[in-house]
Amino acid sequence: MQEFKITEEIKNLDLTNIKSNLFHYRYDNKNLKDLFSKDGVLKEDSEQSPTYHSFKGEVFENIIYEHLLRYAQSNDEIKRFILKGPHQNKNNIFKKNGLLIDKGAQIVYKSVYKDISEFDALFFTKDCIYFVEMSKSKKTSGLNKRLFKKSALLKLLFPSFEIKALIVLTQGSVGLSRFPDYCTIWITKEFNDNEILKQLILKKQSKEKLIRYTDKKFIEAINVRYKKFSYFQTLEWILEKSRAHKTHAVDLSFFKSKKLALYFDIFTKLYIGFMTLKDFKQIVPYEGEVKDNKVIVTIEKINQKKFEVVYYIRLTNYKLKRVAYSKNKITIEDKDPEGFTNKETRFISKILKPEHRLLIKNINNLNKKLEQKYITSL
Repeated sequence: MQEFKITEEIKNLDLTNIKSNLFHYRYDNKNLKDLFSKDGVLKEDSEQSPTYHSFKGEVFENIIYEHLLRYAQSNDEIKRFILKGPHQNKNNIFKKNGLLIDKGAQIVYKSVYKDISEFDALFFTKDCIYFVEMSKSKKTSGLNKRLFKKSALLKLLFPSFEIKALIVLTQGSVGLSRFPDYCTIWITKEFNDNEILKQLILKKQSKEKLIRYTDKKFIEAINVRYKKFSYFQTLEWILEKSRAHKTHAVDLSFFKSKKLALYFDIFTKLYIGFMTLKDFKQIVPYEGEVKDNKVIVTIEKINQKKFEVVYYIRLTNYKLKRVAYSKNKITIEDKDPEGFTNKETRFISKILKPEHRLLIKNINNLNKKLEQKYITSL
């Protein structure tokens, strides 16, 4: 992204031209006010509290977003820039699916009322779409991992655009060389402006009129055109296609395409059928019962080089366990009752047919192939 260079204003987190707009963002100040004494002094050790640290990151994101608005306004290469926060039309927050601004005024892509991905900012050039990620954390490994899902989703939504990313970090961040080639890194000074944080928490400054950006390049998320991505229909299509081979129980070659590589980055795991509990217990040392006598089987992307067979066991409608068994070691994890995996497995359970059953020999063959790295990230 050679055409976009960080400005001194952004590098130094200069608030001169954006400070008043920061007071128009919504902040949950209730618990934050408790960090200050009655005379407005930050209590001892409060600066190290998780609540204060989280708020600091939130304000940092708003500062960068406000700077990006100014940056986009004066840069002819940026053709469209999506508005969020106090800049977006409040009438558009009621949309439930697709690319939208959620109730927290953030840019998200939703499916079945749940966030698939959130973007700190999105903007377009003539032939590229850039997603922006901002972080104060010095450790960047988690952020780096999240890029795969965001990039994959945007490739599906905008197939005619090249996908790039702008990563905004602070001085002292590590792991910069591990970011993908499509990323450009901006480094700002450390954000330690406790005075602006105090003013935002205690609302010590009167709110001035919002500085708006009215150029036609500034657009609402609801007006962006993109290719429809149907979350559950895609999972069903993958299940059916993976089991459609005439001679193989599971068509592993189906998973080797670039399109399926994107789906692995979005879903992490792809569903390929089920085992009976009796068969499952013969190959995995699991003790316990399972709803409907079915253990759901997936191929899961563990990292960029490793794929494994992973099982999901439903005990009740909402109680779900993830079971992995590798090198004679079993790992059992409880899944969030309200999470996507719970919704996915409930959906998959309803569409499973007898012909989706996998036998012990099928699982053994799958494990062997995956250990040989038959599937690799593209």
